[in-house]
Amino acid sequence: MRGRDPSRSGYAPTTSAPTDDVRVAWRTTAGDPHLFQSPTVAGDILYALTRHELVALDAATGTERWRFATGGELPQGGPVVVDGQACYRAGVNLYAVSENQARWKFATNSSFDEVLPVGNTIFLASYFGSSDSLIALDASNGIPRWKTPSEYRPLAYADGILVGAGNPGTTLVGLDATNGETRWQLSRSGLPGDIAPAFGNGPVISNGTFYGGAGRLYAVNVRQGTVEWTTDATGAAMATNGKTIFRAGEGHVVAVDSTDGSTRWEKSVGRIGENRTSFISGLAVTDTAVYVGAESGLVALGAASGERLFTFEPEAGTGSVGPPAVVGERVYVGIENAVVALEEA
Repeated sequence: MRGRDPSRSGYAPTTSAPTDDVRVAWRTTAGDPHLFQSPTVAGDILYALTRHELVALDAATGTERWRFATGGELPQGGPVVVDGQACYRAGVNLYAVSENQARWKFATNSSFDEVLPVGNTIFLASYFGSSDSLIALDASNGIPRWKTPSEYRPLAYADGILVGAGNPGTTLVGLDATNGETRWQLSRSGLPGDIAPAFGNGPVISNGTFYGGAGRLYAVNVRQGTVEWTTDATGAAMATNGKTIFRAGEGHVVAVDSTDGSTRWEKSVGRIGENRTSFISGLAVTDTAVYVGAESGLVALGAASGERLFTFEPEAGTGSVGPPAVVGERVYVGIENAVVALEEA
């Protein structure tokens, strides 16, 4: 799932992820190219979406477990796994699959761009019935636990609060996760730049603070909705290990102190020797390193200093590296039509 957990932090609590150099542990061709979303690892299974299939692989070996044909609708985003079921969105529907079998389908009246799983509940915002609604689904059967009229889409969750944003992103709200009631609302008025993210790779929550924003980076108290600080730090991809907020875009990564917004470092992740920007697909982070999926490959930077630890460059002509997922001793990425597992060399 995007951001690894409901806080969207991208943080992996591991001390064994590669930091020196990497080798390919396995590479499995998944199907038609559509692997520019982060693969999802749950237990011993890795899930990935192609243009036409949901693919389940053995996370240790890359051996195919099963495939599920998604039909004529193009899947969007990466899969999320709840209660042993892989859920994906396509068109105006949300589908749940396990062991190559369709379990349930939830149909709305419009497409939606956020699926946020929290425990055994899935939150989404879509036009449902006769109004825009925030919907909480029982993950076991796809039946709504509750729904409430709302124009806000859920961005991230922590401490019983769904942080949501309106469209076009001029308002940020804190919603009670048990019923969707508004706890607080923060308007753009008086604050430069949009509060909501420009793309779907941010924002994040850590230690009771929401971090996000398109034109600027805002730190907002999750329970009170008050702005703690704001700073210049742009980029579509975000992650945090609690101490530092990492934001990336247009070929660079900036590290910001989570307590006051001061810049710790800023580094380029383009190909060494090339004077051009590199598209960045997403971030994953541990206490020691930040992993960057980029046009130039998978780049690992030291979390504290920004020092380049290693670069994994895919074979020429195979495309850019998708958002990384860090689990245990490995980093998993999608590259064109394949899933690749990387480990310490």
